[in-house]
Amino acid sequence: MFVRLFIILILLLISACNESDNESETLQLPRPFAIITSVQGQTTAGLKGIDSDNNGIRDDIDQLIKQKFSGTLAIKHAAEQEAQALQKFMEVNTREEALIATEQIARATSCTFKVLSDPIHNYEIRQALSIEIEAWTTNTKERLLKYLESSKLVSGAYFMQPIEPVCN
Repeated sequence: MFVRLFIILILLLISACNESDNESETLQLPRPFAIITSVQGQTTAGLKGIDSDNNGIRDDIDQLIKQKFSGTLAIKHAAEQEAQALQKFMEVNTREEALIATEQIARATSCTFKVLSDPIHNYEIRQALSIEIEAWTTNTKERLLKYLESSKLVSGAYFMQPIEPVCN
């Protein structure tokens, strides 16, 4: 969890530095960690954004999954499970809700590892999936602050490995 947070903060800092130097330049990250910086439609304001199909995933993240993580139905479902779990984490208000949401994130991460189990061929896809969905989930100041607030709620907690089945 803390590694993800560190990566997000680094990406935000890099993005902020890049924007202040020259707004027309785009940051070129090495593949596969190049994050899609635009999807069809706009990133919406507010914590929840727009979820027009009510699937628990913001429309901009649905589009990201469609563009980048739909190689197979299993990969698409794993990406959707991770996006839904992260969105739930963003909406918690109590420690109990945060603990439940964190367990769902752990299940989703385990599902991603199960679906993309080949450590040589799937490592980059697995990393990109987790990093990019988390980055998109926290892509505004309001969302990042809520993510940090939710993370504080689970501070000091410990978790066990999720029990099968891990994929929804």
